[in-house]
Amino acid sequence: MKDGDKDIGFSVPYDIAVARTLRRTSRQEREAALEQACYNTELIPQDLVYVDLQTDSAISAPSISQIAALIGGAAPDTAGDRTSVTLLTQRFQEIFGFPFVLPCAQGRAAERIWAKLNVREGTVVPGNMLFPSTRYHIKSNRAKVVDVISENAYDLFSDEPFKGDLDLAKLEKSVQEHGAEKVSCIYVELAVNSCGGHPVSLANLGEVRSFAQAKKIPLFLDACRILENSYFIQQREPGRQKLSIAEIVRETCSLADGLTMSALKDLLVPIGGFIGMRDEKSYQRASFQQLLDGGQPPAGALASLSLSLGEIFSSPTYVRSRVEQVNSLWRKLSGAVPVLRPAAGHGVFVDAKSFLSAMPPERHRAEALAAFIYAASGIRVTKGPPLTRHQLERGMELLRLAVPARRYLEGHMDDVAEAVLYAYAHRDEIRGLERLEKPGRSKYDPPLFAPAGR
Repeated sequence: MKDGDKDIGFSVPYDIAVARTLRRTSRQEREAALEQACYNTELIPQDLVYVDLQTDSAISAPSISQIAALIGGAAPDTAGDRTSVTLLTQRFQEIFGFPFVLPCAQGRAAERIWAKLNVREGTVVPGNMLFPSTRYHIKSNRAKVVDVISENAYDLFSDEPFKGDLDLAKLEKSVQEHGAEKVSCIYVELAVNSCGGHPVSLANLGEVRSFAQAKKIPLFLDACRILENSYFIQQREPGRQKLSIAEIVRETCSLADGLTMSALKDLLVPIGGFIGMRDEKSYQRASFQQLLDGGQPPAGALASLSLSLGEIFSSPTYVRSRVEQVNSLWRKLSGAVPVLRPAAGHGVFVDAKSFLSAMPPERHRAEALAAFIYAASGIRVTKGPPLTRHQLERGMELLRLAVPARRYLEGHMDDVAEAVLYAYAHRDEIRGLERLEKPGRSKYDPPLFAPAGR
C-alpha cells in the first residue's frame, strides 16, 4: 500500500453473530397491553416491544467471547476464579491507572461500599446532578448532597459542549458555608445522565482537582460512562483531538482519588462494577466491607469483564460507532422535535414540557407521550431519570430514548425517529394521564396510570 492511499471501511467494529426474531404486534394488541400495564410503558411485556429504549444498562449486545466466559466461568473460590480476578485487576490497572481495584456485582454495590467508607454522618458531598442511587447512598449515611453543577445544565437547548461541568463558584461557596472539615468528598459524575448525558471537560475536572487538593478534600468519580465522556472530550475540547480515548481515560482518572463504576453501560456486560483506589488501606477496608455485604461477582462475570475491557479498549472505533449511532438518531429529530442540545452519547432526551406545551404537568406529560409512542409503533421509551430538586423547581420533565450498544440497526433508528415525529405531528391527540393509587403498593413500585377524564 502506498503512502497516502485511503483506508476505506471499518467504521463499525463488529458484525452480528446472533439474531432474535421480533414479533410484529397490531395496534389493538398494543393498546390492550397499555391498558393491562396501567399506561406505564415500563410494565409492557418484553415480547410485545419492538424496539426497547427504556435503558442501555445491562441489555447491550455482548460479544461471543463474553457469552462464552459467562457460560463457562469457573465456580467461586477455585483457581479459575483467582485467575480471573488477577487478569481483570491487571487490565483495570493498565487502563484506569488505579493501583487497587475491587470488582463488585454491580455499580450500586460499589456505591454502597464506597459510601460506607468515605461518607461521614453530618457532612456534605458536593456533586453535579448525581445519579439517584448515588444520592441515596450518600443520604443513607446521613450526609447531604449539594448540587454544584454549572447553570448551563439547566439550559436545555444551548450548544454549550460541557454542561456536566461543576460551577467552581458554587463549589467554593458550599465549602465555605460548611467548612472543609464537613465535606466528606467531592463526587463528579461523568456524562451526567440527569441533565441529558452531558459530559465533563478535562479542564473543569482539573480545576476541581486543584481546589480539592488545596482544601484537602478527596475527589471521586462516577465513571460508568467514562468512554462517552472521553469521546466528547476528544471531539469537543480544544487541544484534545490528537489524544486517544485510552489516553483521555487515563488522564481523567489521574485527576481523582478513586472511582466507582457500573460496568453495565460502557463495558456492555449484564453484571459487574468496580471501585478503583490509590491506597492499600482503603482497598483492605473495602474488601472487608464487601465480605460483610456479600457483593462479590461470580467467576464468569469476572472473566466477561476482563474480556470486555480488552475488546473495547483494543478497538479505536468502538466508542465512536456507539456514540455516532445515538447522534444519528438525534440528527433525525433535531430541529423538528424539542430534543436537548447538544447530542449525548447514550440516548436522546426530549423536553416533554415543550413537546406537550398545552398539557398541564399534573397530566404526566412524559408518561403520556411514551404511551402514545408505544401504541403507535411498539417502541418503548420511558420517562427520564429522577430529576434533582433544582430541576423540579424549574418545571423540567424529560423523556429518554436510551439506545443499547450494538443491539439495533439504522433501520430501527429510522423507525424510532418516524414514531417520535408522528407523535409530534399528532401531539394535540395525546391524552394526559392521572395517577392511580392502590392500597398496599409501595412508593417505590412503578406508578400506575389511567387516561385522564375517563
